[in-house]
Amino acid sequence: MRLWGRVLSAALDGAIAVLAALGARGSRWEWQKQTWRRALQERLAAWENLERGVRSRTRMCRECRTLVQRSASVCPACGASMRGIPKGGLARLLGFALPGRTSVTTLLLSANVLMCIVALAIGGLGPQGNPLRMLSPPGEVLFLLGEKWTPAILHGQVWRLVTANYLHVGLLHLVFNGYALMSLGPLIEESFGARKFFLLYTVTGVCAFATSAALHPGVPSAGASGALFGLIGFAFVYGRLRGGAAGRAIADQLLRYIILGAVMFLIPGIDSMAHLGGLVSGALSGLFLETGEPRTRAGEMALRLATALVVLATLGSFAAMAFSYQANAAAIGG
Repeated sequence: MRLWGRVLSAALDGAIAVLAALGARGSRWEWQKQTWRRALQERLAAWENLERGVRSRTRMCRECRTLVQRSASVCPACGASMRGIPKGGLARLLGFALPGRTSVTTLLLSANVLMCIVALAIGGLGPQGNPLRMLSPPGEVLFLLGEKWTPAILHGQVWRLVTANYLHVGLLHLVFNGYALMSLGPLIEESFGARKFFLLYTVTGVCAFATSAALHPGVPSAGASGALFGLIGFAFVYGRLRGGAAGRAIADQLLRYIILGAVMFLIPGIDSMAHLGGLVSGALSGLFLETGEPRTRAGEMALRLATALVVLATLGSFAAMAFSYQANAAAIGG
């Protein structure tokens, strides 16, 4: 890295000398030279810090500030989890080269977009009279891919409570929910961690469609808005009751979305029962879920188990949808 720094510094000095020979003069020129040199020094300093991080054999515990071997999963001094603290080696280098590669928010948005593409590829375009259904697949395709439909759920297709969270009835539906997810998701994911964020998104989404299936059984529905209202309810309650001044400020901003959700009860064609189920389940989660990674070994193991179960449930739900596809198609005469 030092050799590379000397090469770049020499190249910059050479470029400056050439420009000076061509007539660059004056105070503005002196200011520009200093700006270039300062920018190069800052860049080289950042690269040197990265190199030290990659070479480091230890990392610091966030709780007791003890230096711990980078391979350790818990701090030997206080027992706190070391998850989420950057390691050295190749993982640190990849984390610099591929920022945000593990963002659950991005993965969820990608999954929603992918399912929209799959639905359109299978069924083409359905009726387009309603602007909210622009670029919408036919209703039977949404049924085959796992939308919420209470009679099917009562006959054993419980996996629809998961898959419905990844389907949308049109382009505008996907855009609105995608924008909300990218606005709110990173805030919660950064504060509470990727695993808790995924748990919260999935569990509140399931609660949302379970509420809809029970209270709004006669109408099929799909979309991420139930889970999004779960995130809103969670952030509002946590911010208002446990988040301090900054949390209360965020809760005040989120209040408008809760009011909007109440207004949606008056709009036909919107599954407000799913919004209500997500909002309530998220609000209840805001009463006990803590920020950051677990601080005890037992908490870490519990979070690992819960995350594994939810991931398996999500993958299993999509597998069940795929295995049931032909039978459901035959049932509706497809």
